[in-house]
Amino acid sequence: MAFQCQRDSYMQEFDTSVVSCVPAELTLENNGKKEKLKGFNLKLKDTILFPEGGGQPDDHGMVGGVPVLRVLRQGPEAVHFISSALEEGQEVHIKLDWERRFDHMQQHSGQHLITALADTMFGYKTTSWELGRHVAA
Repeated sequence: MAFQCQRDSYMQEFDTSVVSCVPAELTLENNGKKEKLKGFNLKLKDTILFPEGGGQPDDHGMVGGVPVLRVLRQGPEAVHFISSALEEGQEVHIKLDWERRFDHMQQHSGQHLITALADTMFGYKTTSWELGRHVAA
């Protein structure tokens, strides 16, 4: 299944509904220290928040006024980690952190251009790549 964020990567706001919202924990690493957060795993009917994967970090934003701290893919679904519960069946408004998304889009496109040139001009293949908040390596 393609998410709305894959059908229109420039969409910044979107309305959808809550499929499920269950208690969960998220481990975040901050300056080498691991921190466990209690919250909820939220599944939506569709999403404009891109899940982490393939070397690309996840999007951040708000769902129903609640900050989204992580988005992961679980099979064909995106799971959004949020700090407070939303009701199953509830209609919600998603607002994307556009500045973060646009930065990732630019870095991702730049990476493809650089590796295409390295491959075409010198025969160098891309063996790994990572996009992050502070570096693209």
